[in-house]
Amino acid sequence: MAIKLIAMDLDGTLLNSDKTISPRNMAAIQAAKAMGVGVTIATGRMYMAAAYFGRLIGANVPLVCCNGGMVQSLKETEPLFIKCLDKDVVRELLVLCHERKWYAQWYIGQEIYAEKYQPEYFASYRTVENFHIKEVGDDFLSYTDQVIQCVVRDLRAGIPEVVEEIQQHFSTTIFPQQDTGFSVDLTPPGINKAVGLAALMKDMGLTPAEVMACGDADNDLAMLRFAGTSVVPANGQPEAKELASYLADENDADGIGRAIEELVLKR
Repeated sequence: MAIKLIAMDLDGTLLNSDKTISPRNMAAIQAAKAMGVGVTIATGRMYMAAAYFGRLIGANVPLVCCNGGMVQSLKETEPLFIKCLDKDVVRELLVLCHERKWYAQWYIGQEIYAEKYQPEYFASYRTVENFHIKEVGDDFLSYTDQVIQCVVRDLRAGIPEVVEEIQQHFSTTIFPQQDTGFSVDLTPPGINKAVGLAALMKDMGLTPAEVMACGDADNDLAMLRFAGTSVVPANGQPEAKELASYLADENDADGIGRAIEELVLKR
């Protein structure tokens, strides 16, 4: 069955190590769009970053953000799908982060919040224009309504210990994913990219067989299992590569562009 939707992870997949989209990847995406294929981003990042890259590629269907917790069109003000963390859980989590001196950021709608902006924690956002954070200082408990996702960062690679403690405190109310060793995303239980992708597919009237999902990491696994065509770059994690129906070249070697050429443009 022909592929009618391409959903692409950003970091380690569509983006190269410089956090940019290569000319070959961009050309393949535009050619797919010209054939009537829907193209979108499916990322752990929040809407601000997803929208920046979505505009670059000219995403013609809504974006899957926050590991599937939010599906939002570039052209609409209201999300197609959204699932938020419980307010009391967010409050307890932020107090824990404050007490442990963990650096936390959290997403409400299209905004990023943090007690204080520390640029060293946001290297992956360096190519996103007009990037900003709302600093709330000690008043962080006033910003806990409708939180879609929290991210805890530790540049000393102490995230495994952070995840262990969070799992002990919030075993049934928070789902940790995309553990990079330096950061971890914290989402509502049951939320993953496959959930967000399913909401988008329902809106478009598509089946999994018509979808090509591209990803490289642990937070892509559910989406890779769900889609009819699963593309993983050679730099992907072993668990992701085991799920690949198409193993692509590395993200620094135009892997996604080449995959689109083979799986979409030549069909």
